[in-house]
Amino acid sequence: MPLDQPFLDHAPQLVESAVCLLGYLVLRRSTRLIVRSAVLRSSYKSSEEKGILRLLDLLFVGLLAVTLTAIWGMEQSEILVFATSVITVLGVAFFAEMSILSNITACVVLFFHHPVKIGDHIRVQFEEQEMEGELVDITYFFVFIRTATGGTVSVPNAVLLKSPFTILQRPSA
Repeated sequence: MPLDQPFLDHAPQLVESAVCLLGYLVLRRSTRLIVRSAVLRSSYKSSEEKGILRLLDLLFVGLLAVTLTAIWGMEQSEILVFATSVITVLGVAFFAEMSILSNITACVVLFFHHPVKIGDHIRVQFEEQEMEGELVDITYFFVFIRTATGGTVSVPNAVLLKSPFTILQRPSA
């Protein structure tokens, strides 16, 4: 059965797209293994793992979309119009609440490269205040600290990342 001419015309793009999709799947799988090993080495819960994986998946899908549009030869002006529209909308949204982006970024940093873990008894100093308690949860925007009085205080991730803190006691394994 002879191949259609239009198929042959797009053979390089099809091969490049297949390689790109394969690379995406390999990157996604290896990222999942890295995140899983980080969770096993620490005291993170599966909800934090799922949250980090969602953020990374969003980033990878965006990169995949940009790569595929480049492979299939969309006009640069069309890509530029789309990208500037998206950036403008996101810029307005994040300008209204810039702390959203900084807290999400701080969440990723806390997950991978910060010495504080869930269950640690910590003392945080921010502004003129000092807070002490057990770190009970880390979400996209906040860390939750249970105080000695039994109350739970939420602190923005960016504040914990920027503020000096002391790990007073780690939970016994």
